[in-house]
Amino acid sequence: MKKAPWHSIKQSVHHNNTECNTGNNIERENLRAGDGGKPLCKECADLNRAGR
Repeated sequence: MKKAPWHSIKQSVHHNNTECNTGNNIERENLRAGDGGKPLCKECADLNRAGR
């Protein structure tokens, strides 16, 4: 499911799909709201394209 973007201060991508394993495994202390000016994660893009 798509939702508002989030990112990790330790990653070079942002996430917007609640099914993304990479996005769901971000530690709380590294988690930030918004896209951080980073491109969308490939896993999120694939999930969004598949309608998941």
